[in-house]
Amino acid sequence: MAFERISGIELSAGEKWLRAAAIDQPNGFAYFGTYTTPAIVIKVALSTLARVGALTLEADETGLHAAVIDQPNGFAYFGDFSNPAKVIKVQLSDFTRVGALTLEAGEPWLFSAVIDQPNGFAYFGNGSWPGKIIKVQLSDFTRVGALTLEADENDLRSAVIDTTSGFAYFGTESSPGRVIKVLLSDLTRVGALTLETGENNLRSAVIDTASGFAYFGTDTDPGKVIKVRLSDLARIGTLTLETNESNLEAAVIDTVNGFAYFGTDNTSRFIVQIKLSDFTRVGALTLEAGEDYIQSAVIDTTNGFIYFGNEDDPSRIVKVGTAEAPPGLNHLMFMGVGS
Repeated sequence: MAFERISGIELSAGEKWLRAAAIDQPNGFAYFGTYTTPAIVIKVALSTLARVGALTLEADETGLHAAVIDQPNGFAYFGDFSNPAKVIKVQLSDFTRVGALTLEAGEPWLFSAVIDQPNGFAYFGNGSWPGKIIKVQLSDFTRVGALTLEADENDLRSAVIDTTSGFAYFGTESSPGRVIKVLLSDLTRVGALTLETGENNLRSAVIDTASGFAYFGTDTDPGKVIKVRLSDLARIGTLTLETNESNLEAAVIDTVNGFAYFGTDNTSRFIVQIKLSDFTRVGALTLEAGEDYIQSAVIDTTNGFIYFGNEDDPSRIVKVGTAEAPPGLNHLMFMGVGS
């Protein structure tokens, strides 16, 4: 499979600003959430890149910015931008809204989310000052706890999870950015990494648990990708991208072939390909006119495609082929679930 644009679709009027996404890879669907009032969840068939349905949420369920999927049990969960925020539960089998969980006072604006599916919990990072991480038990759809971070650890815009080791990592919207490490078993903050000057506003993230690294994309011009070693929460290096490869709002990792892909939230319409084995920029794919301001992404590693959602009105979803493995790559990487 070549790294190339395969196709794209435009959604219906009012289906705009796709800031949340989740994929049901075994059943061949992706779900994109709009940043509208009320919010809408769009269902897309991956094989044909066709819009097959839309679920309009309730009037006060507004601005979807975070999503996770519990594929084995058949549900997706979307975090909204209300105050206090809500988590909306969607049943995938019949594409219906099951219910909503309203969080507590002082828990607004859900920006990021990860899921610990084996243990039955989801964790939502919010935009308060300081930031909070809210733990939701999926079996009975209840809020079971929250962790308030330290001063200046605000606006948790990105997140990844290492379910095997039992940690999650949240990136802040700050200058410079910070990566907060959280122990999931007791929902405690165990450390924080402050990045260097100019490594600001961590808007996207992917994780390679097999090799023990996470990669955070910045909302800067040009964009930067920061490599973080998980074992000791250390900054290993930074890859500065080229001019106009900026505002890295969406990212996915190819668990088979050893690449990460970052979408730019600007008019340049770039998808930047990073080779993980030597942490280098391989190249960039320019999308078509009207496919700018990339805000969300999911990857179908089995079939070798990535799906990007953008900010247009109406929005577009673009299908991109992943690249072939570089010579000598013979290990697999595990993809963390992020926003």
